[in-house]
Amino acid sequence: MKLNLGCGYNKLDGYINVDQDSNCKPDVIANLEERLPFEDSSIDEIMLCHVLEHLGQTTTIYLNVWQEFYRILKDQGVIKILVPHWQHENFHHDPTHVRIITPIGVDMFSQERNMEVIKSGGSETTLGLQLGIDIGVTEYGYDLMPWFQEQMKGQPQEAIERNIKMYNNVCYQVQINAKAHKPQRGNK
Repeated sequence: MKLNLGCGYNKLDGYINVDQDSNCKPDVIANLEERLPFEDSSIDEIMLCHVLEHLGQTTTIYLNVWQEFYRILKDQGVIKILVPHWQHENFHHDPTHVRIITPIGVDMFSQERNMEVIKSGGSETTLGLQLGIDIGVTEYGYDLMPWFQEQMKGQPQEAIERNIKMYNNVCYQVQINAKAHKPQRGNK
């Protein structure tokens, strides 16, 4: 089963389209900041297309949203996230955007990353261990403004990423894929 959470009017074939706005006629009406109407470990994929930056006005609500994603995902279930880049003016124009989403911010739910932080004596919050969830980033990418993409043609990825960090409005959105890791429980 695949979910398109916060679908709005952008319904996807092959997905259960979920939104709290009944006007867009989703398959399932649900508030994404509350318990989702799906069974534990029943979902293969969650799609969040320009949705996650609207969730979690408070940290507690945001962390609960991630716990709920983990609850419904199967082991190795995938989360596909598309969000506006935090240094693009489109992120700042929309008053309903409540949270910056970054690849590192998502990967903080990875227990493997958390253990590396502990081992190295780092100070990053170990969200995966604290919340009892394990969702790690598998890949991410940046969608560049066409003029910047042309300007950076032939440049190594590290140069592109350095420029993305240095300048506003060169990257308009970020794609993040992550995967849930659930321990296999043996039969006793």
